[in-house]
Amino acid sequence: MPPSRRFRLSAGRAAARSGVAAGCLAAGLASLVVWTRSVAPGVPGFDRGVHDWVLSERTSATIGLARGLSWFGQTDVALPLVVLAAVIATAETRPFARTRAGALLVSVGGLGVALGLAINRATGRVRPPLADWAGAAGGFAFPSGHTTAATVAAGLVGWTVSRHVTTALGRATVWAVAGTWAAGVGWSRVWLGVHWPTDVIGGWLFAGAFLLGARAVQLTLWPADAPPRPPAATR
Repeated sequence: MPPSRRFRLSAGRAAARSGVAAGCLAAGLASLVVWTRSVAPGVPGFDRGVHDWVLSERTSATIGLARGLSWFGQTDVALPLVVLAAVIATAETRPFARTRAGALLVSVGGLGVALGLAINRATGRVRPPLADWAGAAGGFAFPSGHTTAATVAAGLVGWTVSRHVTTALGRATVWAVAGTWAAGVGWSRVWLGVHWPTDVIGGWLFAGAFLLGARAVQLTLWPADAPPRPPAATR
């Protein structure tokens, strides 16, 4: 089989795997929505138990840490970092790939945050009591907007930077930092008392499904973006 044919088949399999994973996460998100709405206006016992434990355990120091981490989930911080990743993505060897990579990153980042906000308004879930808040928040609760923005941005930035790292250890480090970013912002929203735990889980599920779905579309339309890099003759 010609190398170019093998490469296209590999890209197709990668796209299918991404699509299946996106579907699984989307199903998890839908199940979470049904579960939380089934007990509304109350909250699941899991949410209440974790929330009450947080209120009993947090200190001024951990609240300060949570406020600092939460800053990285603001859209006016996360989206500019995606734009920066788009600039990094221009370090490609093919002119069209430079333009397309930058445009895709900005478009996917903006669309992901916008869809997350649309779901937030549609679900209309009420936040924890205002008296429990130790940080700023606005709008409805589910899914957590900060968590969604941070996870979308972390995924896009991690994908972009890892493409330009040549060692396995380096790529693992990039993804570890990206994962810590998404996880830390999610934790901070629960610790500050402005979100129920399932709001944050919903943000992770939505962002993961969205990013994997976008990756599946990308690999279907532009298989040359799949690892390993295509043979020189096919570029």
